Order: sequence, then structure tokens, then C-alpha cells
Amino acid sequence: MNTEQVISINQELFYTALLVALPALAVSLVVGLIVSVFQTVTSIQDQTLSYVPKILLVGLTIVFTLGFSLQMATEFTHRMIAYAAGVTK
Repeated sequence: MNTEQVISINQELFYTALLVALPALAVSLVVGLIVSVFQTVTSIQDQTLSYVPKILLVGLTIVFTLGFSLQMATEFTHRMIAYAAGVTK
């Protein structure tokens, strides 16, 4: 295994991890921004106000995108197993 192959595997790993985590991260970012604007406008400085909507919406996002995430992770695992089998030949 040479350096280019290792870099290619790492790029594919990070790309897959990004695709799997992106929906939850995006929802967390949007909800955090909305709650921050709401807190600024209403002058409410309660710290727990930002956690509850984030937890609920990120949890729902994970549930709704679970099929996609599992499919991406499974495909990546199959490619890596096939690649590992091909390296030993």
C-alpha cells in the first residue's frame, strides 16, 4: 500500500463521515441561530432554552436520516472490505 492509496482511503473516510453527520450538524446550526436571534430579540438569557430545541430537532433529524446514514456507512464498509481483500492478493 503506497501513500496515494492511504490518502485516497482517508479522503473517502472523511467524505463519508461528513455526509453522515451533515444533516444533524446543519439542523443544529440553524436551530442554534434561530434560538440565539430569539433570545436577543426578547432579552431572555436562559441557557437551557438553547439546549431543548436543539436536542429535540437533532434527534428527529437523526431518526429521519437514519436510513441514508446507514446506507452510506454500509457502502463504505463494503468498499473497504473489498479493498482490504484486494490488497492481500
